[in-house]
Amino acid sequence: MKTSTIAEAKNNLSKLIHQLESDGAIHLTRHGKPVAVMLSEANYQKLTQKNKGLFQAIQQWRDQLDEDSALTEAELKQLRASGQERKFSWDE
Repeated sequence: MKTSTIAEAKNNLSKLIHQLESDGAIHLTRHGKPVAVMLSEANYQKLTQKNKGLFQAIQQWRDQLDEDSALTEAELKQLRASGQERKFSWDE
């Protein structure tokens, strides 16, 4: 974790901004106590994006798969149909 005092950050802002592009974050301190964090634009965008629902995340993941390795609708139906009923008990 990279840290810098506020005074150092004020005097070396350009240098710190270049470091942010590769290091990701710099913690700013005042009198030895953390008071702020400087982030790269890329990290800021990741943090401020609205979270997608589980279904959307799964769909996005599936879209990234190679189409040749994806299951067809018929294959999915066959897998679902061949599944055995699972037995469950709290006692086991």
